Amino acid sequence: MIRILEDRVVNRIAAGEVVARPASALKEMLENSLDAGSRDLRVALRAGGRSLIQIVDDGCGMSADDATMCLERHATSKIRAFEDLEEVRTLGFRGEALPSIAAVSRFELTTREHGADAGVRVDVEGGRILSVEAAGAPVGTRISVRSLFFNVPARRKFLRTVPTELGHCLEAVTRVALVHPEIDIEVTHNGKSALRAPRTEARAQRAAHLLGAHGRALVTASFASAGISVEALISPVGVHRSSSRGSSYLYVNGRFVQDPVVRRAVTEAYRGIVPKGRFPVVVLDVQLAPSAVDVNVHPAKTEVRFRNAREVAQVISGGMREALEAHGIQRPPDAGAFVRGTPRHHPAPPNPLPLTRPSALPDPALSAGWTPSPVAVRPARPPEALPRLDSVAAEVGGGASPAPFGALLPVPRFADLRVIGQVARTYILTEGAGELVIIDQHAAHERVTLHRLQSNQHDGGPVGQRLLSPVMVELSAARARALEPRVEMLSLHGLEVTPFGDRTFAVKQVPAVLIGADPTRLISDLADDFIEGGSGRPVEAIRERALATMACHTSIRAGQTLSPYEMRELLRALDQVDFSVCAHGRPVCIRVSGTELERRFHRA
Repeated sequence: MIRILEDRVVNRIAAGEVVARPASALKEMLENSLDAGSRDLRVALRAGGRSLIQIVDDGCGMSADDATMCLERHATSKIRAFEDLEEVRTLGFRGEALPSIAAVSRFELTTREHGADAGVRVDVEGGRILSVEAAGAPVGTRISVRSLFFNVPARRKFLRTVPTELGHCLEAVTRVALVHPEIDIEVTHNGKSALRAPRTEARAQRAAHLLGAHGRALVTASFASAGISVEALISPVGVHRSSSRGSSYLYVNGRFVQDPVVRRAVTEAYRGIVPKGRFPVVVLDVQLAPSAVDVNVHPAKTEVRFRNAREVAQVISGGMREALEAHGIQRPPDAGAFVRGTPRHHPAPPNPLPLTRPSALPDPALSAGWTPSPVAVRPARPPEALPRLDSVAAEVGGGASPAPFGALLPVPRFADLRVIGQVARTYILTEGAGELVIIDQHAAHERVTLHRLQSNQHDGGPVGQRLLSPVMVELSAARARALEPRVEMLSLHGLEVTPFGDRTFAVKQVPAVLIGADPTRLISDLADDFIEGGSGRPVEAIRERALATMACHTSIRAGQTLSPYEMRELLRALDQVDFSVCAHGRPVCIRVSGTELERRFHRA
């Protein structure tokens, strides 16, 4: 028998779409405050938002009737008729957020509108109104959400740890703060300041404050075409993150969106500029007529649909590309330019080892229709601490006994391969027993470095090099929260990092193998790794990922010229390592048999 669901049941179902975690509830509440014209926002959190989410604003407030009406589903002041959906200019309009939040929490709303002698307080538990009474209150609104999901234990069970949920909440506030520099925002967690964003005149100033070094490096760009205008902060060449999360802040008419059309347009603008696996830092606000975009696609309102998606993408990608070129880049190189040498926008890194992390070149296609198999390599002898590449000859020696590689290599050891030369300053060509072995120089040296980091822990503790003076690294609030609980783990591997005030860390020591790495970029990339994985991964997986990121920072890069001596020493170092693929999953080398060569040249 079919029945009409009770309102409380309906609200709990709706909450599943709108409120996925504390950050979801906070996002909806922030948007309501913005729609109310707030200029000052105070957010208080406890236990990452699980115990309390409180927001106090100085907006227009509500009357007693509106205070109770806003808790009814689809009660909204933003639209009156179907046609109004095509002219929505506010962040909220569906009338689902507050009743959905109140249905799964202990909810209290206190508000007073301009001109009213007193305010009103409404207490709600699990969607049921307990009381409505007059209360003293300043003009504006205060909403307190306690014990989120107390009546939906299945949903509460899936919440992550306090640091993870707090990180999501801080990211939600950052998304609002970046596009609204005119608003003063403060966030406290368990009574302590977690994020402070004073009112500023421009988005560039707000980005510099919230995004740290990456934000200070952004450049301003604005362009318009076909009724579409874009205000953007874009990262120049060399500024990028290792994680996509918290890298791109994309807005449509001031609304934060996760839209594939806009995201692909940004990616296209940076094609050939940002290395594979890295992500540009972008704050992008697209302004167009409300009738040209449908914001009523999803209850969370983070998805939109454009009437002319292709035109929007072309305006964004073309305008951003022109802005990037204005700051000193060239068009992506063609295939011939890649083979002839370094593209114009990618100057050759220093030799023998880069002190900073240069951008990687794109991988060339070796041959159409030919996909060699990766080679898995067994260790030639037990792992031991390796010296740096430029001094490996003095300590490795030639006494390693050959190991039975069988069909994996055409010769017993990497050192037995004859070096032919480099291709595109990225791949080392070698020959052994009449076969061709192609080695990715970055992947190979990365594994050597990773092996040293891992061996230090097993050989009596990390070998570290103290810095003459600590290097101060400033992170975004969410990344700082992700890094702080893991500094002890990093110290076990020779990287000493100490919290130093609000969102700042002092790097006092680096592992000996990472001498020459840029501490600021190293810590930033590690924080990216931690915030990307959250707490859902095992501790060992987090540790291994962190070591892989550390290893990447002083490894030889694609695009770096190596001398014949350096190439031979890299081969000798590989014989000490137990590996099959590089730390980030790519094969270290591929093998091409003599039979395959004969077949390709029609000799077979």
